[in-house]
Amino acid sequence: MIEKAQLNIATDLCVGDWIRESLAPWIMFSETPVTIGIVIPKGFESYVLVRQADPRDNHGSFENENLRRLIEILSKFTTSPEDCFHALWEGHGWMHSGAIDTFKVVRYPKLHEFLQALKINRIFRALSFNIGTRRFRKRIRIQDQSLDHLDSHTLPDGIMKSERFKLPNRDYLLMRGPLSEATKIGWTFSDSFQPQPPNLLWPRDQAWILANEIDFNVTLIGGSESLISAILDSSSLTAQRFKVTDAIDQLPVADY
Repeated sequence: MIEKAQLNIATDLCVGDWIRESLAPWIMFSETPVTIGIVIPKGFESYVLVRQADPRDNHGSFENENLRRLIEILSKFTTSPEDCFHALWEGHGWMHSGAIDTFKVVRYPKLHEFLQALKINRIFRALSFNIGTRRFRKRIRIQDQSLDHLDSHTLPDGIMKSERFKLPNRDYLLMRGPLSEATKIGWTFSDSFQPQPPNLLWPRDQAWILANEIDFNVTLIGGSESLISAILDSSSLTAQRFKVTDAIDQLPVADY
């Protein structure tokens, strides 16, 4: 069984009010230039963006190894690394029933149907490699898995029914727990763990904030000048400064 992240559902959603109050206005289809401040709040001394390892990463994805490196730095610049807020956008496909399927090729479809009916998949897998007859040579694609239930995720039980933390044009599941647990958020599908880093992450003392906006393949961080300098000095991260007043179209758009 998949191991849950050590996070609890955050019941006091007021903990994020400071973010909402510090974001730039996000008015859809407005002629007013849109700034990066719609994604990450103003008020921090310095800001940096970290490029995600794979240009195909999107929906707020961030390679887990790079996230661990970033967390190691962030943990040194807060008094509450064991008490952080992890906000996850509610629209990720894997959260919703039937949103994801995988398929596999079956070489002997009639034999497969027979063995499936008898529920003896182990024998089927063995026979698939050992039967020499061409009688069932036709190949078909069958559904291997469908994420119709949320048994395979690492989120707290019952979180899909919890009240959402709301920001302009985005609603989030809000969790609370150690900073280190950010790398354990995700889901298992086809026997492989798929990490899903928080789209917003900040410590109780509000010393910094991390934002993974779903439409861009960069991670944004706001914090003290010493924190931002430490990130820029890391040889394992590709980072550059920005200002919250910079135009949003300067950020690299995610490749869907």
